[in-house]
Amino acid sequence: ALFFNFNFHEINVTSAMLAFLRRLPGAAVSFRSCTGARSLARQSSTSRELVAECESAIASGTLPGRGSTLHTKLTQEVHRLRSANDEIVEQVASLKKSRAELVAEGDASIAHIRSEGSSFSLPSLQMADSALTAGAIQLVETLHGIEALDREVASMRSSQIQNYLDVGALKRQRAAIEKTEEVTQLCNQAYSAVEEALPEEEISRLEVEILDTVQRLRKESDSVADAILATRKDIGNVVSESRSIQLSLRVRRGKAEPESDKLRATLVAKLYEVRRKSAKLTQLRDIQAYNVKLIAGLERARHALQRHTEVHGLIASGNKEHMETEVKVLMRDLDVCQKLIQELEAMIAAHSAEASEVTAKLRGLDDEVTPETSSLRERLIAALRQEEFCTTRLAVLRKVQAQDVKFLAELAQATMKA
Repeated sequence: ALFFNFNFHEINVTSAMLAFLRRLPGAAVSFRSCTGARSLARQSSTSRELVAECESAIASGTLPGRGSTLHTKLTQEVHRLRSANDEIVEQVASLKKSRAELVAEGDASIAHIRSEGSSFSLPSLQMADSALTAGAIQLVETLHGIEALDREVASMRSSQIQNYLDVGALKRQRAAIEKTEEVTQLCNQAYSAVEEALPEEEISRLEVEILDTVQRLRKESDSVADAILATRKDIGNVVSESRSIQLSLRVRRGKAEPESDKLRATLVAKLYEVRRKSAKLTQLRDIQAYNVKLIAGLERARHALQRHTEVHGLIASGNKEHMETEVKVLMRDLDVCQKLIQELEAMIAAHSAEASEVTAKLRGLDDEVTPETSSLRERLIAALRQEEFCTTRLAVLRKVQAQDVKFLAELAQATMKA
């Protein structure tokens, strides 16, 4: 049996379409106002909520690892979306089979009307009861049926595309969890080694392991950088093609002949291609940025291990003069950190004020969707993102300060005994 579920708000279903589709053998036609749209919205909402939860956890530095509830939910949602797409593929195949039959029927009807029409004069056409008139009515119904099927297939393809996009976003978040877990474990081991003053062999082992992970992430980042360059080149080529089509359409404004429709359809396809490649570029930039964050965390952990080795080497040597020199270096580092912290605090205040100002402007343009509101919204997101980055840097600097203070205390105590 064939089932056709139409959305009144998206498809203009005429009485002729309905009458024709209900005559199809084994077909069941039902109309649900926005049910399909609501279902897709719920699915997309679930995926977006999981992605937002991951991004929030990343920003707070509390991203869970493999086997966590969040990781499991991501995997389950990926499987659910893949199953949904498998169903869509089956439904589209069934619809295309029915469509092929209708197209063949329509072609035959057109050929029949052409052959019948060529044998009539205008007066006889006006007086005819017959086959030509009945054939024309049947053809119109057939064409409406094909139109309805095409719209249904288009709707299903739209859902399928959204599912694929959600699967990609969920998989990237799952990969981020797995990467972060590995890096976090290494960093925690490094800081624990510093706190517990583990043996030199353990410190060296951790340094090597951290360096290997850093090199692997750098290699991945280099590959991503190459893909970014290639994608940017592709975008430039498609944008150039789009501009050429737009220039061709300028001389056809106000026209709707087949050539103009073809150009407009090609332009739409090119613009969506730009959008698609731009989304790919954004995804690559996200991977690149996240790898930089992970590498930064690993480098800080390795630096902590190296400083631990240096400080404890000085303490073990008992050289008071060298230890006092190291104390001066650490005091200078504390001053540098403190100055950076003050600058970041001022930047946070400025970004927060800008976010409040832009939000007020957007609220005043509540019903407008214009280039101005787009620019304002971009400013708002930039201000909030910069505040997030500054806050994260502050957390890092506080940790560095705490390590330096610990080293200072150890050196001060050792200097007194020297």
